[in-house]
Amino acid sequence: MAIDIKLGMKRKFDYPKSIKEVDELSGEEFERFVFRYLKEYQSYEGQITEKNDYGVDILLWYPENKSNRYGVQCKRYGPKTVLTENDLMKMQKGVDHYGLRDPKTSKPNLILFTSAEEHQVSTRGLAYIENEEIEAYYRDDIIDILKHLDEGLGRNIDQSNYNNIAFDSSKKKNESFKENSKFVDMLKSERKNISKYNKITPVYLVYNDKTIEDIIIKKPITVESLLEVTGIDHKRVELFGLYLVNKIRLFLQLEPLQPKKETLINKEEFENFLKELRKKIAAYNKIDKLYNVFNNETLLEIVEKIPKNEKELLNIKGIGPVKVELWGKYFIAEINKFL
Repeated sequence: MAIDIKLGMKRKFDYPKSIKEVDELSGEEFERFVFRYLKEYQSYEGQITEKNDYGVDILLWYPENKSNRYGVQCKRYGPKTVLTENDLMKMQKGVDHYGLRDPKTSKPNLILFTSAEEHQVSTRGLAYIENEEIEAYYRDDIIDILKHLDEGLGRNIDQSNYNNIAFDSSKKKNESFKENSKFVDMLKSERKNISKYNKITPVYLVYNDKTIEDIIIKKPITVESLLEVTGIDHKRVELFGLYLVNKIRLFLQLEPLQPKKETLINKEEFENFLKELRKKIAAYNKIDKLYNVFNNETLLEIVEKIPKNEKELLNIKGIGPVKVELWGKYFIAEINKFL
């Protein structure tokens, strides 16, 4: 059974106690669960939208900055459901309708909470999440919320309530963590340090247990390889990537990396180079129109962002997974030669 949480004198709310109880919630109940958690434990104010929600289930804002609003979509999915790009694109309708843009950057403030696992999101869906900079929280994050509630509410800890979590989902994973307990302790300690320094709460929003497990398996020793770790995106790399990589290198008894100096290039030369490269790609792949490789708007964004790997290339507007698969590796190799 769920536990009762009293909210003032008006009503009480039943927080789910296990991931199984989360799976048994209806779509509307899942929305209320996410909303109450964000309000009670993350200091947001907000409201649940009407049925015609324009792809946004919850509106959020901080009391001290009510003009900067966030739109949340909640998806309670089964284990075989695929979350597609089309499902996510519905959120864009709410951006203009509810005014969900950051006042400083004009970027959409969009958040996704889903009980699905990350691998249930289609390739194009994942690319869309990255391109639109949607904050995405998956099944492992929902389990971390349950852990946070257990701690905050003083509930008895029952490990069976946390399936699909790195420490508990299989004997193999448990053994892996036991064998690497010092590595785990270091990563947990640095998670707290990063959380404190960057004022990120709760700590699982820095990275969760599944990410810790993937770090142990992959042992990333460069910023680029850190991006290959589950749960580490470009935002996190920009915020604390070099710091974390150097802590991993120190643990593995390797020399620390130095901050990279900005690559200085002649933009006009680089632009001309990209135009010639576009012609080569079009000719080799028998693409009749140059703009079908990428248009001039995309070209200028490449000049500004200088992608150095396929993942960074995928974040360029107008470059999708199909193009990256077709000529992405060649394109990046040629750019790196130019640099």
